[in-house]
Amino acid sequence: MLYIMRRSLLTTYTLFCSALFAVQLSVAQSRLVSGTVRDNQGQPLAGVTVKYGNQAVTTNEKGNYQISVPGGTGVLTFTSLGLKTENVQLNNQTVVNAVLATATVDLEDVVVIGYGGVKKSDLTGAVATLKGGDLNKTPASSVDQLLQGKIPGVQVAISSGKPGAGATVRIRGNSSLNGSNAPLVVVDGFPWGDAGDLKQINPEDIESIEVLKDASSAAIYGSRGANGVIMVTTKKARAGKPRISLNTLNSISTLAVKPDLWRDGIEEAVYANEAALNGGTPLSQLPYLGEVRSGVYFPSIAELRGLDPNKPQWTTNTDWADLVYRNPFSQNYTLGVDGGSDNTKYSMSGNYYKEEGLAIKNAYDKYTGRLNLDQKLTEAISAGTNVILTHTNNQGQNLSAGRTRIFPVYDKNGNYFRTSATDFGNPIAIANEVLNKSKTIDVLATVFANIKFTDWLQFRTQLSTKFGNSVGDIYEPATVTFRGYENTGYGSISNYNNNELVNENYLTINKTFNDIHRFNIVGGFSLQTSTTRTSNLIGMNFVNDNLQNENLNSAKTKTLSNGLSSSTLNSWFGRVNYALADKYLFTLTGRADGSTKFGDNNKWAFFPSAAFAWKLSEEEFIKHLGAFSELKFRASYGLTGNQGISPYQTMDRYGSERYFVGSQNGFMTGFGPGLAGANNEQGLTIVGGLGNKSLKWETTTSFDIGLDIGFMNQRFTLTADYYDKQTKDLLRTRTISPSSGFDQQWVNDGEISNRGFELGLNAKVIQTDGLQWAVGGNFALNRNKVVRMGESDRVVTGSLIEMVRQNVNHFIVGQPMYTFYGYRANGIIQTLEEGIGAGLTGREALPGEIKYVDISGPKGESDGTIDPTYDRTVIGDPTPKFIYSFNTSASYKRLDLSVQFYGVYGNDVFDLQKMTPSRQVQRWTPDHPSQLYPRANNTRGYKASDFFVEDGSFLRLQNVTIGYNFKPGLIAGISTFRLFASGNNLLTFTKFNKGFDPEMGLDAINWGNYPRPRTYSLGLSVGF
Repeated sequence: MLYIMRRSLLTTYTLFCSALFAVQLSVAQSRLVSGTVRDNQGQPLAGVTVKYGNQAVTTNEKGNYQISVPGGTGVLTFTSLGLKTENVQLNNQTVVNAVLATATVDLEDVVVIGYGGVKKSDLTGAVATLKGGDLNKTPASSVDQLLQGKIPGVQVAISSGKPGAGATVRIRGNSSLNGSNAPLVVVDGFPWGDAGDLKQINPEDIESIEVLKDASSAAIYGSRGANGVIMVTTKKARAGKPRISLNTLNSISTLAVKPDLWRDGIEEAVYANEAALNGGTPLSQLPYLGEVRSGVYFPSIAELRGLDPNKPQWTTNTDWADLVYRNPFSQNYTLGVDGGSDNTKYSMSGNYYKEEGLAIKNAYDKYTGRLNLDQKLTEAISAGTNVILTHTNNQGQNLSAGRTRIFPVYDKNGNYFRTSATDFGNPIAIANEVLNKSKTIDVLATVFANIKFTDWLQFRTQLSTKFGNSVGDIYEPATVTFRGYENTGYGSISNYNNNELVNENYLTINKTFNDIHRFNIVGGFSLQTSTTRTSNLIGMNFVNDNLQNENLNSAKTKTLSNGLSSSTLNSWFGRVNYALADKYLFTLTGRADGSTKFGDNNKWAFFPSAAFAWKLSEEEFIKHLGAFSELKFRASYGLTGNQGISPYQTMDRYGSERYFVGSQNGFMTGFGPGLAGANNEQGLTIVGGLGNKSLKWETTTSFDIGLDIGFMNQRFTLTADYYDKQTKDLLRTRTISPSSGFDQQWVNDGEISNRGFELGLNAKVIQTDGLQWAVGGNFALNRNKVVRMGESDRVVTGSLIEMVRQNVNHFIVGQPMYTFYGYRANGIIQTLEEGIGAGLTGREALPGEIKYVDISGPKGESDGTIDPTYDRTVIGDPTPKFIYSFNTSASYKRLDLSVQFYGVYGNDVFDLQKMTPSRQVQRWTPDHPSQLYPRANNTRGYKASDFFVEDGSFLRLQNVTIGYNFKPGLIAGISTFRLFASGNNLLTFTKFNKGFDPEMGLDAINWGNYPRPRTYSLGLSVGF
């Protein structure tokens, strides 16, 4: 027994020693590698994944890590979302530090596509990405404006340079006649609303913007995705010690083009006399004869020229443009801080933006605050919140500088000079005395929770609310504006309040089988409610102007109107992404939406889509070529919907209208069925409000094929897409029989087609340690056409133009939307016989008038008369033939330069401002028989014709920015320090009216828009 025990102990000892030796040998063959990971500002990065083979660790809040490396050789990989991946070759080091730079868009980037994200290389739909840092370093009150020219297929029209003005945004053309055509904006997962006035987001807070252009991408948003989706992702919290950033931008602006106004008061007076005489005014009653009219003295032409021996030369020569316009100063400041621990991370910022307008007394102030908080509650549960608060102040109005130079601003008594009791054109009086301001408060708040059940299954619930409130104040004195004069003072207070609540819940599955089959599955439901309340208080007939609109109760006449509307949208949605062998990608998406805006039998609709992508670059026969870093073919098909109409269109509605009942009782307000709208071309009020219980969803069917190509590790990339969009069951207002008591009713009727091609090119031409140079550009063409409209081949739309007594924009079958419709002009009449022979009568047939073309008649041929029924036709197309932009950027060591151009080609503009003074000087006279511009005539009734249609093509030098990045550590405590200068709207190359900005709104009519400024900025970015 003793022998056996000794033998057992000896064996145990031997095994223990062998095990100890094996452990020591194993330790000798592996080593611990540690280090610190920082960003390119020198700040430690927490949460970075450090991988060696199958082993992985993450950095702590100080950016430190420690990992066991068997053998001491191999590759250590550092990865973090939004940062470039870093690979370090090991050679028995024990300390390896790494710096991760901010990533540009590459194939490994995660792209947000709604309810999740995918790697860019796995996209099957048409999705474009823009990093927040690519937005212009220029003053802008709305993020929408900064998207112009950045993404192919996205058209951004900025028709006004007024502070606080929004923009018109379209993705792949217009798809609806009367419904919404604006893309849906989604901010951090919350469906914000229509694009066009995204003033609530500070550009410095944006991490990335994704634009979902095809049905496969946008169908996950169903009824709101018919016009595309713009996904805005704000900066998220990152662990580590606090990082502080300060960004400033100070700008000064000037008029890009000086207004075409009278420079010579004598020429102006000569023209006014001639226009009055040709308009039928007796010679003795011409304005400038050296006589007193309505208590105001009007000098004679001789007196203006200093040729009247009995009177001194007239000396007043007011430069109204110099008084109305200024060189305004704008400021933009953003202070941000982020940091935290592994469990608690935060990111917050505050912004102050102040923009002065080109016109005096125009200004826009904006205050923005943002908070992002992430909290890890357990290993499986995390929660957080995003809050954005915005407050704006906007004041001022459009001011005209076209007043006659002959008269002063003030009379001899110090009052505003007026040529008569009904002269309301003094812009200085309007600027100083008219109250026109608005204030808004917007709050977006989101709370969310993520539950990770397993490595491949997680659940997210999110509750978001958006609150918006605005107050508008107006007061117009009786002596300054016509409305004030007509009502003996006019004041109003308008209130708008909107509250939206969205709850979204969805599961996400990420699972890979056998390293070949990779699934990403999303499924969930959403509930959204929206409530809007409005009120408008109006006071008229005030004793004095002292309190303006602050005491509307003192007005003798008071009116009150208010409204309430609400709608609800319930949705179920799902998406399956499947990758086979990382070569063949499939996406199936579906969403069912139910809206209270439609009738009982049509509330619900289902919007499916499917997409396929083939990574040809992963095929061996392509890999062997060694030419492509990416080669991918994409195809998608799907349906999206549109519910972009106001609630209650299925119901009969009641309205009110003020009408005149006699000089004794004045105006009274009547109530009854119907809603009174604008006037038609005959001056009659258009009455709507008749319900239609059969209203249903407008549906867009979209087909897209695309190709993504990359060369030399993505140094050269190309993206091309062809699409075909067909929108049916159009939500539109149809003219109905007057016997119904109504003029219009909402119906589903008609079809619109959009077909187009998009191309994006980018090239990193030079990439060395000291010098980098890149170029890029995009091109997009869209062919829009009205296919059918039910009962009519032509429908009037847009606003009535008083100058021509016609709506110029029309929807015409076979033509693009908003086509110009009117008469054709053929020069200027030279003789009375020519005018009569052209079918004109009366004063319209006189020499010097515009000659209109007799196109047809009742029998289908010219009949010798000009008639609106037979002689009006298509006279212009406001749709561009194509839109393009190109840019270049270069950096040498710490110096960088970027330049961007933006262009629009082949669109027409209806120019109501065509007859500017420099053209009036070239008018027809017997001694100067012009064929270009008609004679002076102050009673002429213009017809809507192609005389006013001009080419709106332009190429703009959009932005030039030059900057310098100072060496880190140059100033103690400062990790980054960048100084830059920027110029915006520097040059515009165009044939349009005297070089004026041809960029208009959706109707492409030049109403005399607020001029866009040319801006010079100096900025500073500092990181602590």
